[in-house]
Amino acid sequence: MKLVIQEAPALKSAIDSIVCLVEEGQFELGNEGLVLKAMDPSQISMVSFRMPKEAFVEYSVPEEMKLGIDIGQFANILGRGKRGERVELSTEEGRLVVRFLGEKHKRTFKIPLIETGDRVQKEPKIEFGNYAIVKADAIKETLKDAKLISSHVRLQLTPEQFVVDVRGENGDVRAEFEKGGDEVSEIKTENGSKATFPLQYLEDMVKATNSNSQVKINLETDRPLKLEYDIEGAHVVYFLAPRIETD
Repeated sequence: MKLVIQEAPALKSAIDSIVCLVEEGQFELGNEGLVLKAMDPSQISMVSFRMPKEAFVEYSVPEEMKLGIDIGQFANILGRGKRGERVELSTEEGRLVVRFLGEKHKRTFKIPLIETGDRVQKEPKIEFGNYAIVKADAIKETLKDAKLISSHVRLQLTPEQFVVDVRGENGDVRAEFEKGGDEVSEIKTENGSKATFPLQYLEDMVKATNSNSQVKINLETDRPLKLEYDIEGAHVVYFLAPRIETD
C-alpha cells in the first residue's frame, strides 16, 4: 500500500473532521478510496468519511485492506507536515508509516496499528427530504451565541428561513437566516421541520470547516440530523441523534 497527498496540511485538515468525534477507528482502503465509519464513544453521533482515490497523487492499494488507527495520534503527526511537503502513507510490520517529503529532505514517523474490532457501522436508514445549505462561518458564529444561553439548540427549517432557536435559564437567543442571502444559499422543504440537538456535538462537527465551506444540513422533525460537507478532496457526513422534547 502507498498513498501520497501533494500537500501534507490538506490531509491534516481532512482527518481533523474525524478526530473531532472519534479517537480511534478502522479505515478501509479499496476501490472507493480511504473510508471510515465510526460512532463516537457516547453512541449518539456517527461520522462517515470518504476520501476518493482521485484526491491522491498516488493511490496504490493492491487489495482491499483495513487499518485500525489511533486517530488522535495520527492527526498530531500530520500536524507536523508543512506546506510544500508531500505526505506518504504506507505500512510496515504492523505499523503505519507516515513520511513527509520535502525537496531535499524527508521525515518518517511510525505508529502501531491497533485492533478496533470488525463491527461495521451502518448509516441510519432515514429518508431526508428537507435541507438547507449554510455557510460554515454562519453556523460557527451562531453556535458561539447559543453557547452563552444553553447546551442545546433547536434547528428549524421553513420554506424561506433557516432558524437556530435557543432557550435556557440564562435567556433566549434566536438567529434567522433568509434563503438566498450570503449565509444560506438554498433551502428545500415543503412543510418545514425542526429538532433539538446538543450544541457541543454540532460545534465539533463544523470545527474542521474553513471559511469557504458550504454545509448541507438535512433536517427532519425529531429525527437524527445529517450534516455534510467537502474538505480537501474528502466528503464527510455526520449523524446526530436528537433530544426529543414535548411542547
